[in-house]
Amino acid sequence: MSFYFVQFLTGLASAASLFLVASGLSIIFGVTRIVNFAHGAFYMLGAYVAFTLTER
Repeated sequence: MSFYFVQFLTGLASAASLFLVASGLSIIFGVTRIVNFAHGAFYMLGAYVAFTLTER
């Protein structure tokens, strides 16, 4: 594949994951008017699981 196409796909994947994080926080804050800090713990858990699965 072309270098630019791979960079485009990497950027798209990063943007999609950031969008999911931001939309989750936005929806919870919009409904409850309370910032839920547990989101960060679940995102880190997901990152650890993804890292573990890709390194095996």
